[in-house]
Amino acid sequence: MESQQNSDKLASEPGFYAQTNHSVYALLGHEDNENIALPINPNFLTYKEGVMNKRYMEALYLDKTNHRHLSREFINNLLTFYLFITSYIIISVVTWSLLYSSDDLCKSHYVSRMVLLGIILIFAYGILFSIWKYHSLIYYSQYLYGALGFFIMLYLVLCDENILSGISGNPYNSSTQSHVLVMACFIVLLRIVTFDNFVNIAAIFIVSLILLLACFIAFTTISVVAVLSDFFILLVFCVLQLVESRQVEFRAKQLFWRKAKEEEALNTGTAIVENEINNYESVFKPEIEIIFKNLDKIKENIKAASVAIMFADVKTKLKVAASEIEKIKRKLVHGALFDHPNIQKDKNMDDEDLTFILENFVDGRHGTLQRVTVRRKTMLEVVEKKPSLACFGASDLERILSGVGVNWKFDIWFVYHATSSSVWIISKYLLQKWDMNALFNIPEHVSDTFFQALEKSYNKDVPYHNSCHAADVLHSLLYFLIQSNIFNSLSPLETIAAMVAALGHDVGHPGLNTRFLINSRNDLALQYNDFRVLENMHAAKTFALMKEKGHNIFQNLSNDDWIKSRKLIIEMILHTDMTMHFEALGKFNTRLNLGDLSLDNHEDKFLILSMGLKCADIGHSAKIPQLHEKWSLLLIEEFFKQGDLEKEMNMQVSMYCDRRTCDINKSQAGFIKNICIPLFESWCKFLRSDIINVNCIDQLNENWRSWEEKAGSKLKRPNSILPNDSIANEETLMNHVKSVESPTIGHPKDSI
Repeated sequence: MESQQNSDKLASEPGFYAQTNHSVYALLGHEDNENIALPINPNFLTYKEGVMNKRYMEALYLDKTNHRHLSREFINNLLTFYLFITSYIIISVVTWSLLYSSDDLCKSHYVSRMVLLGIILIFAYGILFSIWKYHSLIYYSQYLYGALGFFIMLYLVLCDENILSGISGNPYNSSTQSHVLVMACFIVLLRIVTFDNFVNIAAIFIVSLILLLACFIAFTTISVVAVLSDFFILLVFCVLQLVESRQVEFRAKQLFWRKAKEEEALNTGTAIVENEINNYESVFKPEIEIIFKNLDKIKENIKAASVAIMFADVKTKLKVAASEIEKIKRKLVHGALFDHPNIQKDKNMDDEDLTFILENFVDGRHGTLQRVTVRRKTMLEVVEKKPSLACFGASDLERILSGVGVNWKFDIWFVYHATSSSVWIISKYLLQKWDMNALFNIPEHVSDTFFQALEKSYNKDVPYHNSCHAADVLHSLLYFLIQSNIFNSLSPLETIAAMVAALGHDVGHPGLNTRFLINSRNDLALQYNDFRVLENMHAAKTFALMKEKGHNIFQNLSNDDWIKSRKLIIEMILHTDMTMHFEALGKFNTRLNLGDLSLDNHEDKFLILSMGLKCADIGHSAKIPQLHEKWSLLLIEEFFKQGDLEKEMNMQVSMYCDRRTCDINKSQAGFIKNICIPLFESWCKFLRSDIINVNCIDQLNENWRSWEEKAGSKLKRPNSILPNDSIANEETLMNHVKSVESPTIGHPKDSI
C-alpha cells in the first residue's frame, strides 16, 4: 500500500518538461543553475552521450513508475493534438461537402481535398495505434509526427484555394478561407506533440515556408501584395515559434541532464558507500563505525537529493535533516547516551535540589570535571631543571636518560643494567626535570618510596609484562606527546597523572591474559566480574600502593585535583585492555573523522592521552629491529609459558601459545598488520607529526615486511623445543634475544 502511494505521488509530480515555461523556469531559479558546458550538440540539441538521448525520450514519453505505460504528459499532448486534427478534418469535410453540393467548389478540388484529408486521418491514427501498441516506437515518435506534420503542411500549402486554383486552372472561389491561419495552428500543435523537438520543427517550418512562398509566387491568382502579406505574417510567427521551441528544448535538456546526473551521483554514491561498508565489515571493525558509515551514506544521499530538488522549502528541510544526522553522530561518538545525564535546573528545582541530585544520583566521576576551574600553567611554562643522578656512579646515565621522550631509539635495558632499576629511575629523573616535587609539594622520600614500591610490585619472573616494559611504555608515551606538541597543552597535574598511569598500567601482571583468567575461573576474574580483569587490577593496585603510609604522592592535592587525576589514571589504564581494542579504536576513529577532538576539552584530552598510552603499550612494534625483536621474543616466551600451563590444566591452548605449532614470524606479522598498523595510522593521523610518521609508521611497515618475509621459516622458531624441555627452551630463547641485542644492552634474563 505504501509503495503504491509513493508511486502515485511520484507520478503526480510535475515533470521537468513542465518546468520549461519561462515564468516557472525563472521562479524556480533554474537560470542560475544552468550548465554552460552542457555536453550537447549546439546545432541539433542532442546529447553527446547516446544513452542520454534514449533516457531523455523515455522520460518524456513513458511513465515514471512503469515504462509499459505512456506518460501522462504525452497522453495529454496526444489528446490535444488529435482533438484538434480530428475536429479540423470533420469541419473541413463538412465545409467542402456543403460547398461542393452547392456548386461553389469544383469536383477536382473537392476530390483532392477529400483524398488528402483521408490519407492524413489514416496516417495520424495509424501512428497513434502503433505507438499505443508498440512502445518501442516512442523513440521514433518525433520523426513520425514530424513526417505527419510535413504531410499536413504540404496539404495546407497545395490545397490552399488560391494555390490550388492556380495549379488546376479552375476559377478561384473567394468563399473559402486561406490556410495560413490553419498552418499557424498546426505549428503550435507540432510543438506540443513533439515536445518542442527543434530539429523536426525547424525542418518542417523551413520546407513548408519555402514551398508556400514558391507556390504563392508561381500560382497565385490574386494580388501578390496580399499573398506576400499573409506569408510574412506567417514567417514572423514561425520564427518566433522556432526560437521559443529551441529555448524550451534547451531548457528541457538542461533540466533532464541535471536530474539524470544527480540521480547517477546518488546511485553511484550509494553503491560506493555500501561497498565501503561491506569492506568495513570484512575486517575487524566495531558496530559503531558501521553505524557511522550508514549515517554518512544517508547524509550523502540527502545532500545529493537536495541538489536535484528545485524547491527552496524542501531543500531547507533536507539540510535540517542532514544537520540532525550530524548531531546524532556526535551524540553517539561521545559515549553511551545514558551514561552522562544532562541535569538542568528548572523552576521546580532549586540549587540545593540540584546539588543533592548531582551528589547522590549522578556518577561522581563525571560531575566534578564540569565545574569551571582556575586556569593552571601548562608544561610549556614549566622551567626544566637538570636532574642530578651522580649517586648512581654511571657517567653515561644522564645522557641516556635525556633521551626519554626525545629519542625513539631509547633503550630501557641499558638503564636497567646500569642501575638495577627502571620505573623508579625514570620517574625520579622526570620528577627532577620538571620539578614536580615542588609543584605538588611531594616530599622526595614519598615519591621515591611510591615508585620503588610500584617497581617491586611487578613480577620479575614475567618475561614481558615487567617493570622494564612499564618504563619503556612511559618513554613511548612521552615521545608521542612531546614530538607532536600535545605535551605543551598538558598541565603538570595531567602530566604526573599520565606518568603514574604509564608506570602502573601493568603492575602485578601475572603473565597470563584475561581470557585465561576467565576460563580458569581465577580469583581476579571473579573479583572483577570478568570485566577488564587485568586492567581493573592494575588500576586498583596502583592506588592501593599509593594509599599505604608514606606512599601517597597526591596527598597534598585538592579534592578536585585528586578526582581529576584519579579519573585520568583509571581511564588511561583501562584503555590498554586489548579485549576492547576495536571498540576503543572505533570510537577514536569516529571522533577523528568528525574532526572535533579538542585539547581544550577535559574529556577529549583524557581520550587522547588514553589512546597515546594504548599505542605506547604496543610501541615496541614500531621500534628499531634490535629492540622490537627482543620485546617480541620475550612476549612470545610469555605466551608459551601460558600455553604450557593451559596444557597442564587440560585447557584449550590459546592461539600462538603452543610451542609445538606456533610460527613466531607469522604471528608477529599478523599482529602488526591487523592490530598495530591500523592503530598507529589513526593515532599518527591525529598527531600530524612528520618525525613520528618516519620513526613509527615507516619502521612499523619495515618490521611487518621483515616478519612477513620470514613467515613459515622453521629455522627462526625457538618453539621447536618441546614443552617439558623448559631449560633448553629458555636457553634457546635467550640465544635468540642475544642475537638481536645491541652491544650496550644487558642480558634480558638479568634485566627481568
